[in-house]
Amino acid sequence: MDVPELSLRRLARGAAALACLVGGYNFLSLMGAFGPVSCWTGYTASGSASSNGTETTTTPTISRGCESGIDVLLGAGGPPGGGNASVLFSWAVVLLVLVALGGYSAWTGRRYVTWATVVAGVAITVIGVFSIGWYFLLPTLFLSVAALALSVRPRN
Repeated sequence: MDVPELSLRRLARGAAALACLVGGYNFLSLMGAFGPVSCWTGYTASGSASSNGTETTTTPTISRGCESGIDVLLGAGGPPGGGNASVLFSWAVVLLVLVALGGYSAWTGRRYVTWATVVAGVAITVIGVFSIGWYFLLPTLFLSVAALALSVRPRN
């Protein structure tokens, strides 16, 4: 092995390690390790109407709460009509699998699998740019650096 190839492999492994670290942090963030991820407000009204239908008395009830992905496993209650906890949990697991697969494939030199995880990460980042995509952005960038380092031939 000559020096340029060795440095490209080190670059790929370093970028894969950074992708795993950032992806792990984002996974923990989605699961709620650093605070709630999604907050909700529920409005309900209860009351009675008079017999002639002209007078109605209603009392509004406002309920608020916050949740994260771990609430699915803990069984914590969300809003009356459902919440985002199951969605947050699902995307956290997708992020963890994507980063683990991409990091392992980059570390072991599997170029095509690394590129596949980059394409999946870019698709999720672009589609979810206003919500979940920001959690995928940095790990995808680091995996793309690793994939490029695995794909470039060293100059002699």
